Amino acid sequence: MRLITLIMLLSAFTATTVLAQNDPTLALAQILSDKGTISVADLARVQAADQQSRLGTLATILQEKGVLNAGDLAKLSIPSPMPATAPQAVAARSEPSPSTPTTLEAPVTTKKGLPVSLYGTLLVTMGSNDSVFNIEDTPMIASKQGSDPTGGDKNFYGSARQSRVGATLNPVDALGGKLSGAVEADFMGGQAPYANGVSMNIVRLRLAYGRVDWTNWSFEAGQDWTIFAPLNPTSLNEIGIPEMTATGNPWIRSPQIRVEAKTKNASGNNLLWQVLASDPNMGDASTTTVTVARAPGIGERGRMPALESRIALSKTVDDRAYTIGFSGRYDRGKNAGTIGALNVQSPVDSWGVALDYSLPFSKYVNLTGEAYEGRALGIYSVASGESIGAVGTVGAHGVLSRGGWAQLQFNPNKKWQFNLAYGVDQPDDKQIAVGARSRNQQYMANVIERLTRNISASLEYRRILTDYRNQIPSNERGDHIDLGVAYIF
Repeated sequence: MRLITLIMLLSAFTATTVLAQNDPTLALAQILSDKGTISVADLARVQAADQQSRLGTLATILQEKGVLNAGDLAKLSIPSPMPATAPQAVAARSEPSPSTPTTLEAPVTTKKGLPVSLYGTLLVTMGSNDSVFNIEDTPMIASKQGSDPTGGDKNFYGSARQSRVGATLNPVDALGGKLSGAVEADFMGGQAPYANGVSMNIVRLRLAYGRVDWTNWSFEAGQDWTIFAPLNPTSLNEIGIPEMTATGNPWIRSPQIRVEAKTKNASGNNLLWQVLASDPNMGDASTTTVTVARAPGIGERGRMPALESRIALSKTVDDRAYTIGFSGRYDRGKNAGTIGALNVQSPVDSWGVALDYSLPFSKYVNLTGEAYEGRALGIYSVASGESIGAVGTVGAHGVLSRGGWAQLQFNPNKKWQFNLAYGVDQPDDKQIAVGARSRNQQYMANVIERLTRNISASLEYRRILTDYRNQIPSNERGDHIDLGVAYIF
């Protein structure tokens, strides 16, 4: 019945000589606005849409108001508008790449009638390694020479587990601002414990947050990228675990509550200040067992949230934004263990300071990077796996480490992109045990080609150099090369 009513309205419009000379969707929207079916703001949404997407926009509005349902839309064969860029989780984060995930503004809504857009990246990679790495398809650390007697130091692999899917809540009016949000998952949670389970990958939560944006303020709650050292090198092949992880790139997505303040002026000078309280995990959770329970770790035993803050200054020149940011992090924890028959507890102060920068010298060349120093930053993959020593050792209060990464990016045209990068993570030798990893470096080069609007391909080479304290014969240098093909929707 509602569909018949809509068709009758469309027929009435057709009979109107003056309106027949204009866009029929705009005329229909005007009629519906005059009759009070849609609001003036809804009419403005339709008028602001391009000609190809106006009918879909109007249909979405009518579905939100309960005038149409999914079956009605299917009968109308509404064309989908052009894809729009997906909102970034954190400014300059979200694995910057020439193939930014896009959203399809399809007429999809939640049970509450809120508009939702779906997006994703279907990625398959194939490559080879000439060393034993901690992870075959996304290597970060080269294991000690001679540590694999099976010949696994030479291998070839194929994987699709870095593919990810997500949904964004398109901005809607709430609390005097704009409410938005996202939930996103990939398949990097591990593999099923079966003989043929190598490609039965387990879903892993990446993002799950909601936020409200006002003119100069924002509030967010949920799991998102943290604001400490917020950049990532550019890669299409390494999106499940960001490039330069454990070799100079601190990162984590964590449950948090965040407040942001921002100012802009006509001269292009912008200021962003972010503060958050997050889960105090320090990265000491066991990775050898799977359990449904979550026992308090060193950070949780500190009985306070982790605190972070970042201030970023940016200057817009033409269509390029030069940005420099300073961030810090603090968390208090409690280490525990035994010395002989005595149970011992000792405090752990996890802290970090970081500098990040993005310098687009021209539309063809961009320099980005980070530098950091801090203690007990294992949750950020800094001194990964050895960021807090056992009770009774020098590193029991947290291991100090420093490092960073830098990337030079070339964009000769819209189809091709070239990236060169170097990163290093170097714990303090005096605070780690003999044989522990004392320095981890990585060189990276990739070329990314945008084959079509939705399909990209990339060839990437990485060389990882891992040194071990006072065990020079164990130092390892390994090469990783892979080809990735991504369909982005």
